[in-house]
Amino acid sequence: MLSGVEKIKAPYFCGASPISVNKTGEWRLLTPTRRESLSPCSSDCLLEGEIPLWLEAVKRESWPEAWQIMSRNNPFPALTGHVCYQSCTANCNRGRLDEEVDIREVEKAIGYWRLDNYEPGGKAVTSKGKVAVAGSGPAGLSCAYYLAVNGYAVTVFEKSAVIGGMAALGIPEYRLPRTVLQRELAILEDMGIDFVTACEVGKDVEVARLYSEYDHLFLATGAWLSRRAGIKGEEAEGVWYALDFLSLVNRGGDPESGGTVVVIGGGNAAIDSARTALRQPGVDHVSLVYRRSRAEMPAEPSEVEAAEDEGVELIFNALPREIITKNGAAVGIGFDYCRTGLEGLIVDRNRSFEKSCSTVIMALGQDPDYSIFGQLKETRPLYAGGDLVSGPATVPEAIRAGRLAAFSLLADLEGTPLPDFGARPLKKVSFEDLNLAAKVNLQLQQKQTLPFEEAARCLGCGSCNSCGVCYLFCPDLAVDRSNGSYEFNLDYCKGCGICAEECPARALVMEGGV
Repeated sequence: MLSGVEKIKAPYFCGASPISVNKTGEWRLLTPTRRESLSPCSSDCLLEGEIPLWLEAVKRESWPEAWQIMSRNNPFPALTGHVCYQSCTANCNRGRLDEEVDIREVEKAIGYWRLDNYEPGGKAVTSKGKVAVAGSGPAGLSCAYYLAVNGYAVTVFEKSAVIGGMAALGIPEYRLPRTVLQRELAILEDMGIDFVTACEVGKDVEVARLYSEYDHLFLATGAWLSRRAGIKGEEAEGVWYALDFLSLVNRGGDPESGGTVVVIGGGNAAIDSARTALRQPGVDHVSLVYRRSRAEMPAEPSEVEAAEDEGVELIFNALPREIITKNGAAVGIGFDYCRTGLEGLIVDRNRSFEKSCSTVIMALGQDPDYSIFGQLKETRPLYAGGDLVSGPATVPEAIRAGRLAAFSLLADLEGTPLPDFGARPLKKVSFEDLNLAAKVNLQLQQKQTLPFEEAARCLGCGSCNSCGVCYLFCPDLAVDRSNGSYEFNLDYCKGCGICAEECPARALVMEGGV
């Protein structure tokens, strides 16, 4: 047989008998290569998630693969699937055709699959060392997870009697079902992570002791100090601070906030407080008053709309002047009108109004408690993350902080180079970059009910989503299909570049050499 020639069988060519063909791959000067680019959803994801990859896995109903991809960046998709504000969908290229992919719902489905299919008894092998984590919020839990799966024994210290930090005490039940959080925590305990509750690091247990008993310490104590307004009547009966109010309700307590409630603030905690207050027995009306305009409100717009739809009255451009009291209890609030000027907030003391109420909830923001840093006398590196470092942020941002901290700790403990956390593909795929004319079976459709159907709406921007265009257009039949995925048979690829030219997602490039 001549060099470069072999016998192959159907289905590569018609006919039942073997025939001799040229290995056109030996002529090749350019080679098709998958070169992932950055999709808009991944670029905007607060977790730096590989969204098109796990959407593709869900589309094929390959749930273990979807979880394996997801867990590289986010070990708690059942949580984020409920509380993430979906920054990933803002610039979804699919929205230019019909409607954005509902990424959060597919993420939630992966999370539920994980919860339903986790097999108890999977305790991680934790023989490499011990790490202490201060704080059991999303940052602390994330750090503990990644340390545990990498072979370290982890003890999490929580000052509250409840595990979960802000996820357990600051986020309302209607946004995050407590059964979901409890199932996630049960998995972490089954993995071998120890939790010590009602134990505040820096008070109940000294930092020096933790440094002596553990190989390292990660601080993730959050931002729990409520900001004060500094106005008359602020300490009256019936005046709450947002986190105290939400924490009491989430622990099953009764804030006795009947009648009319006024919430002061414009952030997500203010919205959560207003919607939670509206759900309390005996509450007739809830007003939310913010000192700036609606457009300047920092709260998530979808949450603001939800609050308004539920009946929360929104009042803008009003600053609280004093809380009116009677016999030591709040009975109303006096406000001055204000507006945003070039030099900041401009208050008009000549234009004012009062609102009667029986409960006031101050949601003016939170700050971290930095007093713990006063106990740090060790010369070893300090690792801290989450709201303690960033200030109040979102659950996905806290999870990312915990993950980065865990891998930084691993590098320190094992003497390996620090990971390059900033290494991401530079090219971001725009709608104009896509070649949708070549897209097979592209159907315009709105959001679907089943996760795999919704995942199938993803255009796979910058990554292979097994659309099959390369398989259909290859003139040399050099693309093999197996189990819904496609691979190049380089023995027969002559490097013509048609596959890269026709790839709808622009996930293929032609590179020099054989």
